Amino acid sequence: MTAPTPPLILRSDQLTVGVLPGKGADIVSLIDTATGIDVLFRSPWGRRDPSLLPSTRDSQLDWLARYPGGWQQLVPNAGAARVVDGVLRGYHGEAAVVGWEVETADESSASLSVQLVTAPLTLTRRLRARGPSLLVTDTIRNDSADPVDVMWVQHPAFGAPFIDGHSTLTTGARGVLSDAQAPGNVLPPDTATPFPLSAGLDGNPIDLSRVPPPGSGRAVFAALTDFASGWFAINSPSAGFALRMEWDAHLLPYAWLWQECHATAGFPWFRRAYVIAVEPANVLPGEPSRTRPDRGRAPTLAGRASWTTTLTLTRTELTPGTACAQQPAGSPPDHAHRARKRLPGQRHEPPAGQ
Repeated sequence: MTAPTPPLILRSDQLTVGVLPGKGADIVSLIDTATGIDVLFRSPWGRRDPSLLPSTRDSQLDWLARYPGGWQQLVPNAGAARVVDGVLRGYHGEAAVVGWEVETADESSASLSVQLVTAPLTLTRRLRARGPSLLVTDTIRNDSADPVDVMWVQHPAFGAPFIDGHSTLTTGARGVLSDAQAPGNVLPPDTATPFPLSAGLDGNPIDLSRVPPPGSGRAVFAALTDFASGWFAINSPSAGFALRMEWDAHLLPYAWLWQECHATAGFPWFRRAYVIAVEPANVLPGEPSRTRPDRGRAPTLAGRASWTTTLTLTRTELTPGTACAQQPAGSPPDHAHRARKRLPGQRHEPPAGQ
């Protein structure tokens, strides 16, 4: 039996990053040196050697059984399995389940690549830990002379102890669109509202800038839209720092928003998961709906062409005595603050989302 590919460990003076070449080039840990906190979500079943897990012939079950938490790259499909050009593209795509080749690696950086089978694509991922930042440069190259439809979603998920009921989400997005089929348990389906206040099922506003606490029972699946610029920040007063991610919103104009706060009683979470994910994407999730017929419509990558984007995840300090990270000069305003200003005297939805 072939031994599993050992993880890569990349370090800067402020971060320690764990990467799994043998499984999707997943980023499975990101530890803040000053506090020792791993900011990424870890699935209830932890990391497993994919080579030891039998296939069930159900791509969603197989993907989830191998899901360690952390940060995946979903290519060429994201969401439910679908047939494209006569080929079945499995749940969340091939790129996150296959082994990648390590091309170069040193103490603070690495370069990995993979050729896919379900689409004629070569993917490269270059990672560099530099000071308080992790820089991830991903390239998708079409090796065919023919155009190829490609879904591309970055899937970073954050968990405790970094997030808790005191955490907040700020972003360059100006809108939020609930999922048409599975919006969770507090939002009506297929509904667009300004971020962060989304209309709840009971008609009261849900403040999506406030992270629900563990045990709150909230589940949300939506998409952040209409980005003034591509960024979000998760601010954690309990941890004492914030994380800010920046990317090219022209290439990835949406960000899927996933909250699972001990909500799902059945498979796969059995109320064991506490996770918040903000996922830059080139496509809206799901299938075409009444209000958004462009849902699930993958952009086309021309023959012999490529896409490249760099995502930068940076640890930043919190403003003393507040729950929000300092905004660099020229950044879009804090939408959570604007929402509070916009609704004077109105009771905000409590963090539990009830």
